[in-house]
Amino acid sequence: MAEVSSRLDNAAIHIFAITIQQKARRALRSVSLRINDNRNDIPWEHASQDAFKATFTSPLVISPSDSLNLELHSSFAPIGTPFISGKNRLVCISAQQLLHDHTNGGHQQEWKQTLDKAEVTILLSHQTGATRPGPIAGTSFDRAESVQLTPTTEDILHICPRFRVLLIGKSGVGKSSLINKAFGVDDALVSHSAPGQAEIEKEIVSIVNQRFVLHDSRGFEPGETSNFDAVCNFILSRNLKPDLKDKLHAIWVCMATPASGSRILETGVEELFRRKKDGDFGEVPMISVFTKFDELVDREVMKLEIANSKLSKKLSDREVFESARQNANKAFEGECVVPFQTSSNVRIPYKAVSTQPGYETTLTDLIEITFKNVQQHVSPEAAVSTAIAQKPNSAVKIEGCIAVGKLRYWRSLASSVNFPGKTLKACLDVIHIDIIEVWNLNDPKLNLKSKEFKALMSNLVEESVQGEVPSSPNKGLATSVPILAAIAGIVGALSGPAAPIVIPIVGAFVLAKWAYDVYRASRSNLERLMAYIIDLTLVMQNIFWLADAADETHPTTRRLIKLAFRAYSESDTNGKVHVLIQEHVKQAKPFIPGGQDATLEAIEDIIRQCTFTPDEMIKWRQELPPFGPGKKDEPWDLQ
Repeated sequence: MAEVSSRLDNAAIHIFAITIQQKARRALRSVSLRINDNRNDIPWEHASQDAFKATFTSPLVISPSDSLNLELHSSFAPIGTPFISGKNRLVCISAQQLLHDHTNGGHQQEWKQTLDKAEVTILLSHQTGATRPGPIAGTSFDRAESVQLTPTTEDILHICPRFRVLLIGKSGVGKSSLINKAFGVDDALVSHSAPGQAEIEKEIVSIVNQRFVLHDSRGFEPGETSNFDAVCNFILSRNLKPDLKDKLHAIWVCMATPASGSRILETGVEELFRRKKDGDFGEVPMISVFTKFDELVDREVMKLEIANSKLSKKLSDREVFESARQNANKAFEGECVVPFQTSSNVRIPYKAVSTQPGYETTLTDLIEITFKNVQQHVSPEAAVSTAIAQKPNSAVKIEGCIAVGKLRYWRSLASSVNFPGKTLKACLDVIHIDIIEVWNLNDPKLNLKSKEFKALMSNLVEESVQGEVPSSPNKGLATSVPILAAIAGIVGALSGPAAPIVIPIVGAFVLAKWAYDVYRASRSNLERLMAYIIDLTLVMQNIFWLADAADETHPTTRRLIKLAFRAYSESDTNGKVHVLIQEHVKQAKPFIPGGQDATLEAIEDIIRQCTFTPDEMIKWRQELPPFGPGKKDEPWDLQ
């Protein structure tokens, strides 16, 4: 068995043709091929209406450590209409999988499998004892060692650089404050246009957050049809755009939370929802946003205050507010949701929101609803752009990081096809960029991409790999105490106007060593990659929380980054994370092509175990002491 394995390790695979046959309702529009992370410019021809084929005059030669990554772009096309919306998906085939199934040595043989609703047929042969192939004539394939790894986010943002949202609603319903809070801007992007003045075609962007683009439309006036027609035509025209970046990714239909007994939907909105139900607008998500929910709560507060004044044992102001909030939720369901669903006669996602202090969770819920709908109905790239653009919801940021990782570099880490021939530093650099890009923090001095921040992270990882998992300084805390409480305590101890925060570190040595160590499939390297991914994701969560608590419009400072890092490295969570990683690594088995990726599942599971929810962030934010950016930032002071 070892002899057979050795022969396969030295085999060269010759590919003569690749055929992709779509097995889903969506029409297959185009196919592109990557070998590992390197795009190949090969000619694809229509073999049939739902199939593409590439034939090589000189065979495409790959080695056992390589991976074929087929990017399929498909679109939904109702009969008699141009295609409306597109989806991209990635089909990955390892060379080891081809070798395992190919039994005829140097003879040509068809390899065929159905993967993610696409039937892939490859005409191939293999030769044992061959050396690793060099560049192939007629293709852009080159040795993995000579090509720089490309961040997955770079490719995603090339396809979909901004989350594109259409906002529909009358002036005065709170569109400006909604957009400002949802995307972390303060420049009141939505104009207060009089009827007929909103320019729906205009792309509204912000210099503060350039990862979203807004289209604004006023609401619908009784008896007036021109604006309704303009909105419908705009949605249809955007759906017909060939590129994902130009399509609409979501529509927010805004209306003020109605008072008791008032009409829920305007005639124009009802007709808009009917056309959505009939499929006229394709798969672009349409979400009803009931604004000014706080006014409904205020109404319930007034009722309770009158009742409370007659009680002998009066409720506290906090108790009155909490009871009013519960009553408002019940009133919203009875007075708004039921009539809304009855009159619209279609299941449109909805959320009642307020931009007032104390209602932050309503915005995080709206972001989560939007993200999930974009992910389900538009495309993975648009969903990642949604996660990057939005500001209130840390959980959606986490899901965005996981979505990016699953597309390429987090896959099959136990025997990665992306990293052979690369240094550890190169592998971790590309992982680092992908993670911080999703959080989209205000970082004009590039502190998050600095060698000092990477040194902090690499030192933390190397300590755990060398068996130096820190014992928690918070042993006195019960395990039920939320991690945010511990972090708040640590930040409180470090955040005063004292000397700069000093972090002992030998990270410069670690980075220098990683710059020469070449990736090899080993348990220690698997542990390093897992630890870097999870540690950085959780540290970024801390930075996100502290930046929001300080003032997210201010630049991310070195002091804030060090606070977030110390809070994580000295917390119980850090020790827990590394114990879980080590337990997985001890039991890890080589990745089997076509099987479950246990390491990817372990990374997701550990991250989700150790993150905190947006609700918890909001609750514990008030426990943080003041630690604003100050007039002057401090040095890194890594010793």
